[in-house]
Amino acid sequence: MKAVLAGLITALGTALVIMPLFAFDLITMPEPPSQAFAETLLGPVHPYVGFLFHVGYVTVVAGGFLIAVGRRPSILKIAAWSIGLWTFAMISFFPIIGWGVAGATVRSSVALGAIGPHVTFGAILWAASRLVFRAHEATPSHNVVA
Repeated sequence: MKAVLAGLITALGTALVIMPLFAFDLITMPEPPSQAFAETLLGPVHPYVGFLFHVGYVTVVAGGFLIAVGRRPSILKIAAWSIGLWTFAMISFFPIIGWGVAGATVRSSVALGAIGPHVTFGAILWAASRLVFRAHEATPSHNVVA
């Protein structure tokens, strides 16, 4: 449950940072990827649906990571996970939502614009894992579920 809580904190914290950046056109993506994904699956939808997709995806990805690697992973493990997610987004997720590999069909700067949200994700995941799991709770990943 604590891993899911840390994932939820990460999802909401990331959204709080990223949403204003989209609102003021400070990110070089045409729309939030979660909104584009929701619209790819469901057609035109309210932005709250995209937000819910974001919260669900980030909660699962962050919580699952904590379950897999341990309660208080190092910043290096979190950085590697963030880079891995960015790479996954570039080569598979962006083409699914119609942006092409690394967003090349939209504009050349989409790949760079996606780095900031992934760095934000990593920073908030690191902080959330420390907030939810105290130092005495740090254990190997095989003990997280117990």
